[in-house]
Amino acid sequence: MTKLYKLAWILNLIILFITACSLQADQGEQIPPKTAIYKELLGKSLSDTVVANFIATNNCTSVAQFQLCNEVGVALVIGPDQTVETVYLCLNDVKDFTPYKGELPFGLKFYDTMGAVEYRLKKQGVGNEGLPDSGSTPDHVHYWANYKQVGMTIIYNTLSAEDEDGMIYAILVSQ
Repeated sequence: MTKLYKLAWILNLIILFITACSLQADQGEQIPPKTAIYKELLGKSLSDTVVANFIATNNCTSVAQFQLCNEVGVALVIGPDQTVETVYLCLNDVKDFTPYKGELPFGLKFYDTMGAVEYRLKKQGVGNEGLPDSGSTPDHVHYWANYKQVGMTIIYNTLSAEDEDGMIYAILVSQ
């Protein structure tokens, strides 16, 4: 992907989530996920039984190339080939999304600060000594740390890579 395509994709994702804030989620009782949902869904077709059941069970809403699963804190980005390309895990304060309660990549915890994340990832050999390959603030609100080697972007509730106390806001996991 070119840089321009990636930036357009990220901005579209942000616009989608802002738009999704106006959608009202069904408030039916839901059992929180116990496993790493992203592992079960990534790369699979929308017609795959696991994906289809997840979408139906969690009352996901289709918006453009997304499946918004507000009740479990997950949004799926669907590629042109109708497979799940990215799983967006909403952890903290994402309006109209219940916080995701399943397993996070690399043993991360929803309350981890940027410093804690970098320490955990360094111990597992991810990134450059736990540091991201790149980072930016495309929405001018959150710092996005990109770990290309493992297909993960961690979004923090801070504008700066220097703020080690910034907390995880959301995690995007891609193939």
